[in-house]
Amino acid sequence: MKNILSMSYNDLPPNLKTVLLHLSNFPEDYVIDRERLVRQWIAEGFISEERGRSFQEVAESYFYELINKSLVQPVDIGYDGMVRACRVHDMMLELIISKSIEENFITVVNGSQTVWENSQCSIRRLSIQDIDQELASVLAKKELSHVRSLIITASRCIKHLPSLAKFETLRVLDFEGCRGLTEYDMDGIENLFQLKYLSFCGTNISELPSGIMMLHDLEMLDLRGTAIKDLPARIVQLTKLQHLLPGNHLWKIPIGIGNMTNLREISGFDITTSSVGAVKELGSLINLKVLHVCFTEKGEESHEYKSHLEMFHSSLCKLGSHKLQSVYINGGDSSPFELLDSWSPLPSCLQTFVMGTTEYCLSKLPKWITPALTSLAYLNINLGVITEEALGILGELPALLSLKLYTNTVHKDRLVLQGRGFRCLKEFVYEPFDEGAGILLFEEGALPKLEEFMVQFFVSMAKAYGFYLGIEHLPYLKDVHVILQNRDATSSEAVAAEVAIRKEANLHPNHPRLTLLEMEE
Repeated sequence: MKNILSMSYNDLPPNLKTVLLHLSNFPEDYVIDRERLVRQWIAEGFISEERGRSFQEVAESYFYELINKSLVQPVDIGYDGMVRACRVHDMMLELIISKSIEENFITVVNGSQTVWENSQCSIRRLSIQDIDQELASVLAKKELSHVRSLIITASRCIKHLPSLAKFETLRVLDFEGCRGLTEYDMDGIENLFQLKYLSFCGTNISELPSGIMMLHDLEMLDLRGTAIKDLPARIVQLTKLQHLLPGNHLWKIPIGIGNMTNLREISGFDITTSSVGAVKELGSLINLKVLHVCFTEKGEESHEYKSHLEMFHSSLCKLGSHKLQSVYINGGDSSPFELLDSWSPLPSCLQTFVMGTTEYCLSKLPKWITPALTSLAYLNINLGVITEEALGILGELPALLSLKLYTNTVHKDRLVLQGRGFRCLKEFVYEPFDEGAGILLFEEGALPKLEEFMVQFFVSMAKAYGFYLGIEHLPYLKDVHVILQNRDATSSEAVAAEVAIRKEANLHPNHPRLTLLEMEE
């Protein structure tokens, strides 16, 4: 088996050998996020633009080549076919580590299994997966000035690691998951002038080291899962930054963000606590693809709040005319969404739109949601009333893969999905807020590609229809999630509903996985 794997490796072109060897950075059975991986490849300089494709597109093509050649195993495949993460088989990882040692590609520090290369060779890349104080002392004596990437997946003895000042040529610095990071001295980080990728994801830091503002080549700053409360105003000096990922707290938009025109992804910003001028500057981010923002303060009667809304609307319309692909808005009231009814011009590149709240519903389907949105694949929306007209428009969205629909009421006592529209839909979530929103019925020919659905099922209303959903009409069904709402239902009715739904699922030729959850209120 090892000989076969070795032959597979030897047959690879140089670019795939390089990105494959990079996987020895991660421990056995580690689930490696795709975006984390390709961004590190780009930061290290492994990727070149090809035939008009961007660095990101080329890097992702390498990722999928590794999967297609069965060199890595896909993990978490989305409805769009995108692989969110991968894992390396144990035997393949052994080969990769062996080749890495042979070619002095990466030095892996993994406790007693650590193998130091020939002392005459400089360490080029360093992966610290398990380390004690003794190993940290040995490492401190090594020549580290040529290390291009430092990836630490260990948490113990972090404080004993060599100073960052010794890693003067770093391009990638990844602390993801290091819970003891507050014990490590960050002095010297301001001298890592070549640094492009910096991740504090999943660490316990609560303050961003001030020296980071000197890293003018930085392209990726990952602060997810940290306790950083405030984003320094000087962050706007990092004009090459492309990805700014948030911590556990909402931030004000920094004044001057309009100069950060290389930004492709931002999230965690609170529109209502930011200045109106900073909200206006969002519209200047012409390369922005991903925007996740919140409205936390209601105060809808105030002039200032209305100014924020109008300026956000103006900025979003500008962004939508460029490259915007994903929008997530969590609002304190319906105002930000109702204002978007006049989103113009149509955001032609939009792939994902999420209303991140269940507190209220829109009065009607927004005008900008039309079949002309040929890329819209993921839609989460709350509608006060679901009409046949709204269902017809949603059903005509040509690329729609996932629809999560929340509502207060429908025009009849049942929401009937008929045999037309929704030709591509693979996931459907229907969650009425109360019994006034009726119950669900799939007719023959409805949702022909549907693989998974979730529904709130009001037993007291559904009994008039024999608790029938029409599961049999969904030929590709794999997963069924039913939340049984037993309010106003007798115990015998609740049992009958469960029996009927189980029978429907069991009779389906695919034998889909069924999850039933009972709710009394």
